[in-house]
Amino acid sequence: MPPPDLEARFEILQVHTRNMTLGDDVDLRKIAEETDLFTGAELEGLCRESGTVSLRENIAATAVFNRHFQTAKSSLKPALTIEEVETYSSFRKAAKRSDSKPIPINKKKATSTVFGFSWQLGVLSLLLLATGNYYFNHTKHELLVASAT
Repeated sequence: MPPPDLEARFEILQVHTRNMTLGDDVDLRKIAEETDLFTGAELEGLCRESGTVSLRENIAATAVFNRHFQTAKSSLKPALTIEEVETYSSFRKAAKRSDSKPIPINKKKATSTVFGFSWQLGVLSLLLLATGNYYFNHTKHELLVASAT
């Protein structure tokens, strides 16, 4: 999934600041413009960190101002790079071109593989469940014995 565009970033910032009192100097549109390549999670982190910066400055703070956003933004860098976005974009274009060509399927082989995989997944699930159940009960027993002594 590509990073959010300008409008999406603006909306994400609005969502994550809706319960904040923002100072008159906060321009979410401008912040959205300055946060190209930020993911939704990174924008959420920016909003939270801005609130934290405000409280560090003054524990009795009643609003988050632009300086708090700028301080928080200076410590955060987007995880994505332009090169990664371009690589992803070319990969998506190539995938769309290959989706238009039908892939021949051996129905008999596909059915046996699906059922074989389902059976293996079921056995693996049971093994994990049994192991987790044993570990949980064994740990619980040890805690009860330790607390009794």
